[in-house]
Amino acid sequence: MANLDSLFTAWLEGENLTDEQIELLQANAEYALMMNNASKWQQQSQEYETVPVPHWDRESSMPKVQKSHLFFGSGMWAMAASIALCAWLFMSNPQQGNQQLLEQVAKQTNLLESQQKQIDQLQNILTAQNQVQQQHMYQLAKEAIKTGRIERQEDIASVLAYIKTQRAQDQAYLRMQLNDLAEQVDGRPLPTVANNVEY
Repeated sequence: MANLDSLFTAWLEGENLTDEQIELLQANAEYALMMNNASKWQQQSQEYETVPVPHWDRESSMPKVQKSHLFFGSGMWAMAASIALCAWLFMSNPQQGNQQLLEQVAKQTNLLESQQKQIDQLQNILTAQNQVQQQHMYQLAKEAIKTGRIERQEDIASVLAYIKTQRAQDQAYLRMQLNDLAEQVDGRPLPTVANNVEY
């Protein structure tokens, strides 16, 4: 089976296989089905045509974002105000201004660093959520495929049971007709001509 796996992988990757190797793959029902499906998918991907995106008024379908909210929401307003305050202090009292200016710059630097850490944490959370959602989608797709296979097996089993029942009924009916014919031909009952024995 491992040899068939490697042959099938090589065939999928476009490697040239010998006729014997291809016949070996096609002799196995499972691999023959997979080769057939892969050929169909490859043909469909080669014949795929992109459909142009329709044009519509995009601005009417999306809310307008005001630039002022982006600017003021990011803390830039606070930084501008603190710089103006530092400049005013420096102008009003140059000796005290230097010390206060350095303190204010240190506070602003700490504030910006803490905001950057929060942004990094949010990005990590979003990345983790995306990975979890992808895993859930993969599991759902897997379960849907498994459920479909089980349902197909149940459908096939019910069809086979129906065919078996019909065949048994047909055989019983034919045995009855043979017995009737045997009685008509001979004029007397012959229980050994066609016994009602199921095989």
